[in-house]
Amino acid sequence: MTLRRTLSVAVLTVTGLVLAVAPAQAGPGDAVAEGWAGAVTIGDVTVEPIAPCSTEGELAGHSGEVSVPNVVTYASGDSTCTIDEAGEIATATVTGGRFRFDALRQYGGPRIRLTGYGAKCATTAAGSNSSIQFSGLSGVTVPAQLPSNHVVTVPGGPDGKPKATVTFNEVVLPSPADGSLTVHLMHIRMFPQGGPISGDAYVGTVHCAPVP
Repeated sequence: MTLRRTLSVAVLTVTGLVLAVAPAQAGPGDAVAEGWAGAVTIGDVTVEPIAPCSTEGELAGHSGEVSVPNVVTYASGDSTCTIDEAGEIATATVTGGRFRFDALRQYGGPRIRLTGYGAKCATTAAGSNSSIQFSGLSGVTVPAQLPSNHVVTVPGGPDGKPKATVTFNEVVLPSPADGSLTVHLMHIRMFPQGGPISGDAYVGTVHCAPVP
């Protein structure tokens, strides 16, 4: 069975109120936020970050369809990054349209699809928080209550090794912790234990770092 419903997941690393923000760019010592709709590096295929934004650069990004035949298609992508006048509250918001991942098909794996997705992070006075949402998932299944770093394994590769792992709501924290986080709504790893090809595909990435 495939799950066809809208899922919303919130990961709150540090509680705090997200304040209204005004368009601005971060300066030295300010909070930072970045985001992009997706990116791919698989074999000799590279898709640079799609529709990126950053409070340290372009505050908004937009992209039409980005497609590599038989590998991946991102129908569209948008991102917005903001920071308040005090330089303390930074946000990154990413949304995307239909996503289709075909790279597993030639190895007997599923086509993984989304009909839409979004990811957001925001800094607070003491840290960062994040949330994701997506709809129309097919090819793999996830539980209705989706925790962070939930891994789905696509089995059946050489010597019983998986063809892929698909991590949903992947939260990456630095060590030692500094209040920052990076979140990938979806991270597909091709043949993570070895096989005919290797690489990664990302959907909906945001990064937030509070004032140092």
